[in-house]
Amino acid sequence: MAWLRVSKVNCRLLVLCSIGISFLFSHTHAKELILVAGWEKPPYVIASQNSGFEIELMRQVLASLNHSVSVLYVPYGRTYETFKREQADIGLTLAAKSGVPSEILSKPYISYQNVAISLRENAALISKQADLKSLSVIAFQNASKILGEQFASAVESNVLYIELPDQRRQVEMLLNGSVDVVVMDINIFNYLSQQIMGENQMDNVHVHSFFPSTQYSAAFKDPTLLTEFDDAFKQFSLSDEYHRLIIQYRLIYPDLISGTD
Repeated sequence: MAWLRVSKVNCRLLVLCSIGISFLFSHTHAKELILVAGWEKPPYVIASQNSGFEIELMRQVLASLNHSVSVLYVPYGRTYETFKREQADIGLTLAAKSGVPSEILSKPYISYQNVAISLRENAALISKQADLKSLSVIAFQNASKILGEQFASAVESNVLYIELPDQRRQVEMLLNGSVDVVVMDINIFNYLSQQIMGENQMDNVHVHSFFPSTQYSAAFKDPTLLTEFDDAFKQFSLSDEYHRLIIQYRLIYPDLISGTD
C-alpha cells in the first residue's frame, strides 16, 4: 500500500511536470510578429485604424498559432522591399509575378477583383475595353502596367486618363461626375462609396467586368511559420469567424480565397 501511495504521488508529479513543460514549450515559441502592409486599401487595410480585413484575418490566424502581431504600414509598392530590409516576419498582399520568390510565399489567402465602374446613366457607352479610349478614366497607380495589354492599349493615347494613389479621391470624382469611369477593386469602391455617401451606391453604378481576379499571398522569412500559416488558414477559412470578417468589412465580391483547395 505504501508503494501504491508513492506511485500515485510520482504519477501526479509526472503529469504536472508534463503540463509545465508543454506550457513552457508553447510559450517560448510564441512571439510578436511584425507584418508589413501597404497603407490605406480599405476594406482590406485601414492603416488609420490599424485594422482591415487582411489585418484582422492575419491577427486571428496567427493567434491560433499563439503569435501576436504588430503592423508596419508602408507606401504603395514598398511592401516587399521593406519586408526584405527591415526586421519583419511577414509581408502582405504579394505575388510571384511582382518579383517575389515563390518559395517564400504562402498559398493565396486573398483575391482582389479590379473592375471598370461607370455611373449607371453612362453604362451604354462601354461594352469593351477599347471604348475607354474616348472617355475620361481614373485608375489606381500602375494600372496600365498591371491590367493587361487591352487596357494598356485603350488608355495609352487617352489624354483624359490619369492614375492616382488616393483611391478615395478616385471614388469621389466618379460620384460627382468629374470622370466617366473609375478602375479599381470592386470591394474598395463599395466600401469607400458607402463611406463617402453614407449609403450603398452599387445600384447607382454599372460594373464592367473586364479583368481577371488577382490572387495574393504573404511572404514569410521563416519557412516553418509559412507551412504553419498555410495549415492554420485552411482551417480558419472554414470557420464562422472568417465569414463574420467578410460581413464586417462588407466584401461583396464573392471569389475570396478558400483554404480547402
